[in-house]
Amino acid sequence: MKKILLSGLLALLFATSSFALPQPQIRVKQMVDSVLDVLKRTDISDAEKQVLVSGRMQSYLDMKSISRRTLGPYWDDATEDQRERFALLLVQILEGTYLHRMDDYGGGATDYLKQRVKGKKAIVDTLVHSEGLEIPVQYKMVYEDGEWQIFDLVLEGISLVRNYRASYGEIIRRKGLDELMRLMDEKIVEMKKPR
Repeated sequence: MKKILLSGLLALLFATSSFALPQPQIRVKQMVDSVLDVLKRTDISDAEKQVLVSGRMQSYLDMKSISRRTLGPYWDDATEDQRERFALLLVQILEGTYLHRMDDYGGGATDYLKQRVKGKKAIVDTLVHSEGLEIPVQYKMVYEDGEWQIFDLVLEGISLVRNYRASYGEIIRRKGLDELMRLMDEKIVEMKKPR
């Protein structure tokens, strides 16, 4: 009887663990380590580092979700072409804004403080140490298509999605989505100019 009970408990344990979602904190650590590996390389130029970091970062971001949340109520009224174009422009804006600061984080270390998981959503809190500074970074994630994807970053208490939604929403209200995307195009061209 004890053997049957023990066997049943082991079967239940393995069945439960096989359906458990992977840990979102592990996914964030994989991304951070992957990016830091590139930043520490001395055999490639900064431009090559940006290309490599961009490719690695995009595989961890849920750009459709980020775009939808950034457009907020304007997402529903946008055509599929507008949604796709907006997502492409937004990823270029994010890269231009954040990747040119990658030297600020290249020599730093990251502490993984805690993770909170509720269903298929999670929040992972980290602390980045760089040049004597401690920068809190929070990753908001969703579990889709078999893996955790980032749908928002909160840097020092400021949500990336909310920040862009506020500024872009004002432009859309005044001038429309197409005008916003034209301005985003201009911004991207400006960002690509040599400094």
